[in-house]
Amino acid sequence: MIKDFATRTCPCCNKPLKLSDRLALLYREPLTCKYCAKPLKPNFSIMLINTFWLSTCVSGLIKTHTELNYAWALCAALLAVSVLLPALDLLFSLEEEHSH
Repeated sequence: MIKDFATRTCPCCNKPLKLSDRLALLYREPLTCKYCAKPLKPNFSIMLINTFWLSTCVSGLIKTHTELNYAWALCAALLAVSVLLPALDLLFSLEEEHSH
């Protein structure tokens, strides 16, 4: 079960990519599939959902447990999102990166 949790498939060739293969996402470095060599990126729609719920949760926690107003709570939440979002990208699906 943990093996399935840590493995995601390449959207191009459907070969498994382990967690160690996707660690470049933590540093926001380009990620390429080791099988088909196509560039990959985190799924954008999932990334937006993660950004929304994480910032909402963190700002709500800060607002209820501190005396900061909502603007400061939102700033702190966005800072937390910028730190935690790359780790969340490791857990969700990838999509092929299209160059414009």
